[in-house]
Amino acid sequence: MWLLVLFDAPAVSDVEKKAHTRFRNHLLKLGFTRLQWSCYARAYMREKATSHDRAAIELAAPTKSRIRLIIVTDLQFEHMTCIDGGVRSKPEQKIGQVVIY
Repeated sequence: MWLLVLFDAPAVSDVEKKAHTRFRNHLLKLGFTRLQWSCYARAYMREKATSHDRAAIELAAPTKSRIRLIIVTDLQFEHMTCIDGGVRSKPEQKIGQVVIY
């Protein structure tokens, strides 16, 4: 399954720009991949595994931002239509789980 983070945060003043950049960098540190400017996604093995990152995102949210967290299944994510520069492409691939014995 995938956790999608969609957000709008004002970036007019220098303080807002820094808060916006700090939030985007926070998402990257949590392991999210940027799909579009304000849309990030990360794959998880199960929904319960998202709870820690969901709480961390809530704490890191800039004050004047609007954030939506959406969970979609792998199948729903794979059926996403992607058009990059006028050319259809495949959605990001889930990183396989590494098993160590």
